[in-house]
Amino acid sequence: MAKRIFVLILLSVLIGCASVHVQPPDKQSFEKSRSYPLSYEKVWISAVDWFADHDVAIEKIEKSSGLLTAKYLIEASDEYLDCGDIKTVSIYNTKIDKYGSLNITVRSIDQNTTKVKVNFFGEFKLNGKDLWTEKTVTSNGRCISTGKLEKSILEYINREHRRERREDFKEQRKERRDEIKKVNTVKI
Repeated sequence: MAKRIFVLILLSVLIGCASVHVQPPDKQSFEKSRSYPLSYEKVWISAVDWFADHDVAIEKIEKSSGLLTAKYLIEASDEYLDCGDIKTVSIYNTKIDKYGSLNITVRSIDQNTTKVKVNFFGEFKLNGKDLWTEKTVTSNGRCISTGKLEKSILEYINREHRRERREDFKEQRKERRDEIKKVNTVKI
């Protein structure tokens, strides 16, 4: 009987310890930068527009150095940040929040080529209650980007470039039509 009580007490102590175990995420390979056949000015405007179109406040906007940084941490889901495999023992009401920091650099390669680099990284904050003591349990750790946000931003700038090219093409077509009309008008 004494052995059973001892085993139960030992199991209670071992199981009763609230803990958080994190298996760090595997490093992922993805596109973080891209060059565009555009002037620095056009790419810079598109990068700034991304922040505005996505309601992300800018903390630093240094056109001369090409640096744009988000003012606040961006709340992110598993889709954008990988924080690894987070396991809890003897914790309930577990809530895990993920936040990321974003910065974009825009660099002129030459007069008609500009390179953009997107950096996104983050952290998680875990809050819960110890199952036995009811005390608050907290933990935090680093997260890495999945590459989805970087891809989204680089594609946004690319779409802006394509839209601008379509508008230029439309304008060129209109100018050609106007020239043809002029020539036809002169002949009559």
